[in-house]
Amino acid sequence: MISYLSDTINWYRHLGVEAGLVREPEETLFFADNRQMAHEILTLAFAYARAQADFIAKSTNGGGAAPGLQARSPQMPGLADLQQKSNAAAAEVAALQARIKALQARLAPATGRTRTAVGSELATALSELDLAQARSDAVTAMLQFESGSASPEQTGGLLGQIDELERSVPDSDLNSKRPPAGAVDAGVAPAVSQPSGIFGLVKDLFALGRKQETLDETAKLTNALATRATSVRAPMLRLLQTIDQRGNELASGTTAADVAALRDRKQAFEALLEQHKLATAATLPLSKQIVLLQLYDRNLARWHGAIAQRAAADVRSLALRLVALGAIFALIFLGALAWRWLTNRYVQDVRRRGQVMAARRLVLGLIAVAVVIVNFSEEIGSAATVLGFAAAGIAVALQNVILSIAGYFFLIGRFGIKAGDRVQISGVTGDVIDIGLVKLSLMELGGTGAHPQPTGRVVVFSNAIVFQPSGNFFKQAPGTSFVWNEVHLTLAADCDYRLAEKRLLDSVDQVYARYRDRVTRDYRNLERDLNLVLETPKPQSWLSISPSGLEMTVRYPAETRAAAQIADEVSRRVLDAINREPSLHLATLGMANIQAQTPPPAPSDSTPQSDGEK
Repeated sequence: MISYLSDTINWYRHLGVEAGLVREPEETLFFADNRQMAHEILTLAFAYARAQADFIAKSTNGGGAAPGLQARSPQMPGLADLQQKSNAAAAEVAALQARIKALQARLAPATGRTRTAVGSELATALSELDLAQARSDAVTAMLQFESGSASPEQTGGLLGQIDELERSVPDSDLNSKRPPAGAVDAGVAPAVSQPSGIFGLVKDLFALGRKQETLDETAKLTNALATRATSVRAPMLRLLQTIDQRGNELASGTTAADVAALRDRKQAFEALLEQHKLATAATLPLSKQIVLLQLYDRNLARWHGAIAQRAAADVRSLALRLVALGAIFALIFLGALAWRWLTNRYVQDVRRRGQVMAARRLVLGLIAVAVVIVNFSEEIGSAATVLGFAAAGIAVALQNVILSIAGYFFLIGRFGIKAGDRVQISGVTGDVIDIGLVKLSLMELGGTGAHPQPTGRVVVFSNAIVFQPSGNFFKQAPGTSFVWNEVHLTLAADCDYRLAEKRLLDSVDQVYARYRDRVTRDYRNLERDLNLVLETPKPQSWLSISPSGLEMTVRYPAETRAAAQIADEVSRRVLDAINREPSLHLATLGMANIQAQTPPPAPSDSTPQSDGEK
């Protein structure tokens, strides 16, 4: 009975686990019903325990028991065995005490060896008496505990144990008719909003699965307690059947009308009635408890069904979200293909095409990130707040990277650069080979003279250098791919400068004619981009007079990639043109030849002087 009461208390404490499952209004109703039934079940368990203790005490002491019923009671086999052992132990103690008295009487007149033998037998009997007395005391104590006949002051008594168990139940007033609200309401969490994102739906599905496992475990405990209650009630039901059978036997007995027989039958019926009341008082709480446990299990099943419905709804929502996410990404992929096709079809300029494709990658990446955030986040507002703080921290930590990304858009924008352009950055001249999102790569050009050549090294700069005051960033005019070369010549002062200018310009025009159309087209594009009217590029000459002769300079456009070869060809043609004209020749520049002069010897005094010398 104490073990069953402990199991019921442990089951009642499991109610706190159910309280942690409540999240929805419907679950609050399920839990409220379970809470009420659990309180009634626990109250009935203590009612049964006290009724059973009362029944055990009265049946053991013989109060109210019908003749012959106590020995045949299926509820009291253990008590009857203890009673027999107690009686046997008491009889053994009495026999040993009588034997000791007899030995003491024999010991007084005995002498010699007889006295020694009697003394030894007396000592053995005293030891046996101590052992028998200890055994009798132990059996008597067990009998008192099992029968509940110990005094109320003894904490080991049955009623005292029941009171201790009742006080061990936390936050429950079993004498009231309803459970305390604070014990359970404190464990009820406030209702939460329905998940909206994919991550929230998956998380909610796992939470619902854990709820179902907890309810299944609670249902197992409830069914186990119901089975235990049924097994505890079975002996009491058999006892009631025995009482009913005994009453029927008394009713169908002798019909003698003598006063003594009537008085005995009346006493027997009264004893049976008292025994029936005691057994019914112990059986009825168990029967009610079994019914409530069945109702409790049904309520758990309804709660489990409600959670299963919600899980099914979450699965449907998750499937729709995943299908929608797949459809959105399919549209993004199709949009990317369409963007690429339109770019390749309508954007002919390679530089513009590269810029449009770079913008395509950026836009599609931002759209994909936004779609993922919207579909996986729980609350857009919270996600925006978190992203805002994260963006602020990232901006501080990666300010150089962000500046480089901004520089990338500056480089590819209007009047920007493209792969193949020749630029000069911080004193480094090179041809652009790659423009990345955060870095710019150049093929370094070096060497002496006006036409640098590749050095075989690649120079990498951060795109942020375009915003630095000391960056010294130089680039070609937008849309052009030529540079201006110059030829410097010093002619003799007696040359015909008009003929020399004509021959030099004709020689340069012969070379320039091969790529004049390309240079003219670049200039037209430059005029369109800058909204300016520019003079058509052509070879030009300048003449100046110097102490060494006539200095003539011819300036002409040359393609950037072939500037050195064009300069070489122009120089050869100019020299050939000068050599073909006899009247034209270059001024010879030599170093001054300074030589020491020996002075003439001085005349002597004896030498006569002529009149001229005088």
